[in-house]
Amino acid sequence: MAAAIIIAAVLLLVLALSYFVANMFANIVVHPNVHTYEYSRDQVLLHHCSIDPLIVLEGHKVEEFTYHSEFGYDLRGRIIRADEKVSFPDGRQRTVILSHGWTSNHITMLTYGKLYQELGFNIVGYDHRYHGRSDKGPGTHCTMGFYEHKDLIGLANYVRQFFPEDTIWGIQGESMGSATAMMAAPEIPWLSFVVEDCGYSSMRKEMSDNLRSKHLPVFPILNIGNAILKKRYKMDMDKVTPEKSVERIDVPMLFCQGDHDTFVPTRFIYDVYGAKKDKKEMHLFKDSEHAESIWDHTDEYRQVLKDFLKKYGII
Repeated sequence: MAAAIIIAAVLLLVLALSYFVANMFANIVVHPNVHTYEYSRDQVLLHHCSIDPLIVLEGHKVEEFTYHSEFGYDLRGRIIRADEKVSFPDGRQRTVILSHGWTSNHITMLTYGKLYQELGFNIVGYDHRYHGRSDKGPGTHCTMGFYEHKDLIGLANYVRQFFPEDTIWGIQGESMGSATAMMAAPEIPWLSFVVEDCGYSSMRKEMSDNLRSKHLPVFPILNIGNAILKKRYKMDMDKVTPEKSVERIDVPMLFCQGDHDTFVPTRFIYDVYGAKKDKKEMHLFKDSEHAESIWDHTDEYRQVLKDFLKKYGII
């Protein structure tokens, strides 16, 4: 009898500790410490990136916009028009939508935007829900792509009205923004290409690896955490599965990542790359950590992107 009581007490303690950790995990995921525009710019410059994000705004027509999500909140962003002196032989405009990562905002993504701008693209940058200058009110939280990809679909259709009907469109994502882009792309039929950088293949895989890196047991913490996410935040990590979405993407894709990424382990790129049937390229950047390839290897990134866009007739 005494042994049974001890065992029951131990199990209750384990469950209580697991619930405590799972609850903390859920709160960190949905309410991250998001960065200001100033902090994001400083981080880029601190890492000695050769591109100051604000350079992308200088000397170009910039239009602010607000997109009202179907879920009841506002997302804010910018359209940065291409240099009027740059034109393509076919007379059609090129536009890329930039999708940023967890805790970040569209300012960080302007480092990628500069490379597209050099090639004559219009740039659309925006802040995900709970990030940047987009809404952070009650009920608005980060969902690692669950709601963000639906927002991206709606936003893409919204900003399309500001460009000629025959515009060629692409999406560039980073980390959570890549996961978002991969999940949204199959639902944007007029898209012409996708570039994903360091996106996870599934939220469950990403969270499992994160727990292991902290020497915490995946079970039962992740299961309890997902139950909390479902009940409290109306999201399900098992439906954040970019790898499955990529199977349905039929436009060309470029997969990029640093080969020293531990935050979103580099091995995940093989999951999403393998899921793409054809029209795909992959490039690993030597010694780069999470989301730092563009900073460490700006010139190499520029050439990889240009070669990809040329190969598939985008430019």
